[in-house]
Amino acid sequence: MKYDLTVVGYIVLDYISHGRKVTGPLLGGPSIYASLAARALGASVLVVSTVGYDFDKKKFEWLRSHGITTTNIRTSPLPTTSFKINYRNGDRTMRVDPVCERLKENDLSKFTSTSVHIGPVLQEVPLRLALKLRERTELMSVDPQGYVRTLLRNGTIKKSHWRTVSMLRKTDVLKISESEVTGILGTKPSPRKLLKLGPRIVLLTKGKEGVALLSREEGEFFLPAYKTNVIDPTGAGDALVGAFLFSWKKTGDLLWSAALGAAVASFVVEGFGPANFGTPKEIRSRAQVVMEQSRRIAYP
Repeated sequence: MKYDLTVVGYIVLDYISHGRKVTGPLLGGPSIYASLAARALGASVLVVSTVGYDFDKKKFEWLRSHGITTTNIRTSPLPTTSFKINYRNGDRTMRVDPVCERLKENDLSKFTSTSVHIGPVLQEVPLRLALKLRERTELMSVDPQGYVRTLLRNGTIKKSHWRTVSMLRKTDVLKISESEVTGILGTKPSPRKLLKLGPRIVLLTKGKEGVALLSREEGEFFLPAYKTNVIDPTGAGDALVGAFLFSWKKTGDLLWSAALGAAVASFVVEGFGPANFGTPKEIRSRAQVVMEQSRRIAYP
């Protein structure tokens, strides 16, 4: 079978705190949010990941019940990677404990996919595996968040420079947050410079403001976030790229695909965890609103 989208990277367990209230464990990571966002639009999806012995049958059944193919999710003798995420006054801090096994070449058993999204959270997808994935797909996307993080001994995360940036020469779409740009370009970065590193498309997420869309062929646009009641922003950017990849490959409509991604993300932030991604009709309705508010921009 040829999948519409394959997402590669840790499935994690999130424990999310706002003040004294802690919600979790919740399934999380780009592998969850990007894949379920694409599923909401009707995509066939495979996830490649490692999980721990504590990832029970009910969790596998939940994934399959939501249309996710789990044949390439390997169970390790180590525990599942877990994130303790704390939001306070608009800032986010994270601790990681424990950490599961990194992905190995054997985890990439034979499959073909129209699109592949590499979404590591903690350097679990080595460069050599990413290059092998490039050979199996027509469209490859990368989120560098897991490559610009260093795990300290106490479980906290420190931002670092991306040492495998050469991967971008093989990348079609780069999804990146504003806070991660300095991990690639250093100080005083211009997002336009990201295109010179290789990708055709850059999705630059700006949190509650929205997303900047940069394209070599079509120029630069800004799409605002759909206005809604934000309960928890975890996973919004991952949902955006999952929906975008499926739609763009299917339709070739760049701006509409980004609007669909923003619309799916708007459903994700309305609750905790991967609870709601919207119906196709609901997604299209919100995407139309985002489209009407989008505008062309120009970075220096």
